[in-house]
Amino acid sequence: MRFLITVLAAMLGLAGGAQAQTVYEFPEDEATAAFVANEVIATFYHELGHALIDVLQLPVLGKEEDAADHLSVILMNDIWEEDAAAEILASDATAYALMAAQREAGGEEPAYSDEHSLDLQRYYTVVCLFYGANPDARAELAQDLELPPERAERCPYEWESAAGSWDAVLADATPGGDNYGLEMAEGQEGLPLADLLAEEVIALNDRFGLPDLVTVQVADCGVANAFYNPEDRMITLCTEYAQNLQDMWEAD
Repeated sequence: MRFLITVLAAMLGLAGGAQAQTVYEFPEDEATAAFVANEVIATFYHELGHALIDVLQLPVLGKEEDAADHLSVILMNDIWEEDAAAEILASDATAYALMAAQREAGGEEPAYSDEHSLDLQRYYTVVCLFYGANPDARAELAQDLELPPERAERCPYEWESAAGSWDAVLADATPGGDNYGLEMAEGQEGLPLADLLAEEVIALNDRFGLPDLVTVQVADCGVANAFYNPEDRMITLCTEYAQNLQDMWEAD
């Protein structure tokens, strides 16, 4: 199990060396930096879900985006110590709320045709799953995040379904043998976002083995996004995405 505070000091430092891309620097304000870091981690776990579905050719009954959201919460719960996991979950839920507010402020209609569930639906789903994994310890958190009591009653069952489904399909995705794992793209050293993701790559390689290598990179994308590309089996976290997270937090 891991503690979030072990990476904050390094993230707040400056990246060294000349870079061919924009270097996102974590803000000096610790609350803002923690929010961005937490949501980058949660988003990375989500994109890992897409990578696992692709590389392992997993069957998905329902929306793949929902399955990836479920894995993100499962990894928060399984990898991190309780307080750090709760912080990551709270940041993840807050990001969905801020995204919904940002879209509304921009006059955007709800994207009913999008492959993702609506932002506020995702908010309540991630809160519900995290609460359902340990209701006794997380009742106060669920109340703080305004999880409706009628939804909360079903959350332990939702957790059991999501975690059981992922556990079943990942049973053979173990490290070692002929399996590969995740690796950081070359030339990423010294980039604060990449250093954060590199910590996750190390932790995840202790849990999963894959029949093909999946590469992780930070890059300029021209849009605030994060995505998995099955053609080159690469997870990309865009620098614009981190900056947009910071902007939303600071504007709230």
